[in-house]
Amino acid sequence: MNEAIEQTAIGLGGLDGYEFICECSSAGCFDRVTLTLVEYEHVRKVGTRFFVTPGHQNVAVELVVETTPRYLIVEKDGAAGIIAALEDPRDGDPAAPPS
Repeated sequence: MNEAIEQTAIGLGGLDGYEFICECSSAGCFDRVTLTLVEYEHVRKVGTRFFVTPGHQNVAVELVVETTPRYLIVEKDGAAGIIAALEDPRDGDPAAPPS
């Protein structure tokens, strides 16, 4: 979803902040975090890194690699890291066929 938000923001050509959805592991979380495109790109330039609202990090599968007042940057670890790397929409690999 956040990749689509980013593409819309790029299309608008704005440098302002845009509301992105927290990328924590909770399927029911829809917390919004305002990020600029530069901030979002900083997080997502590494396919296993995501932003979460403070307190939403899952220490069982994530390592906090950077802290800001509005959000944390976490890196998926272990099996979660492998899955994140395989599903990274930015790596240029074609999407896996549906199972």
